[in-house]
Order: sequence, then C-alpha cells, then structure tokens
Amino acid sequence: MRKQMKLAGCVLSAALLLSACGGNEAPKAGSEPAGDAGANALNKDPYEVVVAFPIIGSIPKDIQLVQDEINKISRAKLNTTMKLLPLGSDWANQINLMLSSGEKLDLMATYNYSADVSMGRLLPINELIDQHGQGIKTALGDYYKATFIKGKSYGVPSVRDFAQDYGLLIRKDLLVKTGIDTSKMKSLDDLEPLLKALKDTIDPSMVPLTNKTGNSVLGTFSTRDSLGDDLGVLLGNGQDNLKVVNWYETPEYAGYLKTIRRWYESGYILKDAVQNQEAENAVIKAGKAAAVLGHQKPGFETQASHTTQMEMATVKLVPPIAKTSTVTNVMWGVAATSNKPDRAVQFLNLMYSDKDIVNLLDWGIEGKHYAKGSDGLIDYPQGVDKSNTGWGLNMGWMFGNQFLAYVWKGDSPDLWKKTEEFNRSAMKSKALGFTFDASPVKTEVTAVSNVINQYRRGLECGVLDPDKELPNFISKLKDAGIDKIVAEKQKQLDQWSKEQ
Repeated sequence: MRKQMKLAGCVLSAALLLSACGGNEAPKAGSEPAGDAGANALNKDPYEVVVAFPIIGSIPKDIQLVQDEINKISRAKLNTTMKLLPLGSDWANQINLMLSSGEKLDLMATYNYSADVSMGRLLPINELIDQHGQGIKTALGDYYKATFIKGKSYGVPSVRDFAQDYGLLIRKDLLVKTGIDTSKMKSLDDLEPLLKALKDTIDPSMVPLTNKTGNSVLGTFSTRDSLGDDLGVLLGNGQDNLKVVNWYETPEYAGYLKTIRRWYESGYILKDAVQNQEAENAVIKAGKAAAVLGHQKPGFETQASHTTQMEMATVKLVPPIAKTSTVTNVMWGVAATSNKPDRAVQFLNLMYSDKDIVNLLDWGIEGKHYAKGSDGLIDYPQGVDKSNTGWGLNMGWMFGNQFLAYVWKGDSPDLWKKTEEFNRSAMKSKALGFTFDASPVKTEVTAVSNVINQYRRGLECGVLDPDKELPNFISKLKDAGIDKIVAEKQKQLDQWSKEQ
C-alpha cells in the first residue's frame, strides 16, 4: 500500500480510554511537538545512529540522498547523523546475526515486541524517554502505557491506526457482478455464498481467496485478543473477561478450521497458499485471486485500489477493536548492543516530533519524489511515477509519527482525523495495556512455537484435514508446554489487573 499497510499493521495519535485503566487526554492528530531543546549543546561529539528496518523488494536507489537530507536536520539539532539500514526478507536472522556479532546497531523496528524483550534484544528506555523523548510521549499519549513490561518500557509504537477491524478486501467489479448484498455479513460462514458465486459463475478460472504474504488465510482474521502471541488468548476480543485459554483447543478455532478446509476443498482458496510468498495485492492485480481476508482501517479501500490499480471494496465482519497487539505490532526499540542509547532515543524523538524528518522518511524529497498540490495533498512530480521513483518505500505506517505526514492524492484530506476517530470509537479489550513477559517460560515458548510452525499454516490454509491433524497439533502443543505458558500468562494478567 502506498501509505500504510497491513503490518500493518499495520496503525495512532488518538484517544485511548483504557477500559481497564481509566482514560486520560489523548494526543491530537497532526500535532507537532518540539524536539529536544538544547540537545545539540549537550552532544559535543558527533554520533551516527544506525537504524534497521525490514523492507519488501529492492532498496530504493535514492536512499543516500534522502539520508543526507535527514542528516542536515538531525546534525543541526542533535549533532547526530543516521544511517538507514533496510533489510530484506531474512530480516529476523540478519538482526540476530548483528546482535550476536556486535555489529553496530542502534534503533531497530520490531514486530514481535514481547519476544524481543524476553530474548534480551532490546534495552529498557523509559528513563531515556523521560529525559529525551518528550515528543514521543506527546505523540503517543496514553498509548505509551501499553509498552510497559514489569514496570519498564523497551520500545514505542509508530503513530498510526491503533485499532483494527477485520473483513474481506475484494475487487469491486467482481463483487458487483455477484449481485450479493454483503451489508448483513458478520462471520466467515456468511462469506461462503459470495465465494461460491465468484468461483462458480463469475470467473471459474480465478481463485476467490488468497492469503497475505507469509501468513495463512485465517491468520489475518481475528475474533480474539491474542495477548501478543496467541500462546494463551482472551476470547471475544477481550470484551467478556480476563480468562486466558489455549486458542488452538477452543471450539471456535476448530470451527474456523472446518470452514477453511471446506473452502479449500471447494476451490475457493489458492492451492499453494502454504508456500505462497507473493504479496496479496500482486496476486489480485495479476487476476489470480479476487479477495483476501485481513484487518482494515480508514482509507483502506483507496490505498488498496492504488496498489492493485483496480477499484477495491471491503466487507466488514468484525467492528474496530483496540488491543495491546494492535498497538505493539509495529514498534521501535533501542538494540541491546547500542553504543549510545541516549543518542538513539534523541534521534527517535525526532521521528515522532519533526515533520520534515517524518515526510522525508515517508515520501522522500519534495520536488524530486513528491510534489505538493494547492489542496495540500501530494502526488508524484511531473515525469515521476511508481515505476521510476527513487524513493518508493511506502512504509509511512512504520516511521514514527505518521500523523505528521502529508496525505497522498486520492485519499481523504481528513485521513488522519478519521483515523483518530477510528481509534477513539473502537472497542477496547479489557487487557489493553497488558504485555506478557515470556522470559519465565522462554524454553516452552520456543518449543511451542516450533510446533505451531509445523502445523498452523497448513491447517489455516485448508491443506491439512483438521479432523485428523488438529488433535495431533493440540497434543504436541501440550507436550511442548503450552499449558504452562497459559498459566504463566494468566498469573501475570491477574497481577496486572490488580494494579490498574
């Protein structure tokens, strides 16, 4: 997507009324708090902050030009420069290698916050944020509370949509051809007549449903609070109670697997979904599939339409819900091996407070990579398009405070205000703000994760028969220690609840 995506996140600066914690005043969309006053005077020695993040595709050819422009600002404000370090599909292994070898690394994006904390990959930074991160705290407001684990914060989320609703993204022309009214659809089973019509009458050569890159068909649809990792969840999106259960042995999960299996056998799901690494938008654009399940947000249809280059529509099945996982699924932290974590936090503060730096990271250089129109919206300059731009990361959802970014032509000029309202009006999980510390059960987490990697994607793409394989999956999870993880998570959640 051009501006945001999945990770999705994937994703803030909105009001948080913590249902379990009480509510305070929330940050305002478009606010631009000041950076570190006088920080440059304190930083007598220059320092380069290495900033690592994952990308899909090739490294933009103008990365050095954009980096140089950012450094003009950060050098003047902090006597600090930065080096962008985009890493490819082997992101996790590359980060592990850098940390274990002691290679220079300061700031790193993280999409598995609790695991990175439990593995010691991140430094606690709440005291540094108190000293150097006023812009961060102002931008995040009460959402900052969701980052604390046992009294310490090890990272901060990017400013984006912090709630998610879930449903189906589908080619609008095909949806119209079916003549099916989707307004009353509220569950996966409700989608079946639509998928059947797509397969049997609209275009038999096209598969109705693909999967998101690196995920299962079911993996991007949720009616639970995963509590960060799905190793012990709250049913009903955390609306009912704080009872932690093993998601994989619930009747609800078994029912979903039966539905997915039926769809797979009916030809509604991409046959190679388990192995598929092609992005869902590329699959849809190529005419191989019509739709994909996933989380949504304001402006989602427009952004998907830009990416697929065809008009897209959504079928909303689950209303917006805010959970800790929707807040912490895209985070920035200071690497455990950073030589100067204070300088890293100072630069991170600029990513949340300096509008010029945010727009350089999101869109590149004005006049070269984008041009501003009279309406305040931006577009490619004359002679530049998606195919030849030198800065096509399109990952604004990741780089700090997205609410300081310009809005791209075709989106609503009020996109960030709408996102703020989306966050404010969303339901809140009773566990919003709780983050699980997996360190007491890290051995079990590793063992259970290996079992999940063996079974989950096959089951959730319909390739494996749940009648045969789900009992084996559950049995191996128990042997690996999932009950111990659930018990530890319940213990921590109970304690957290008492302290609110």
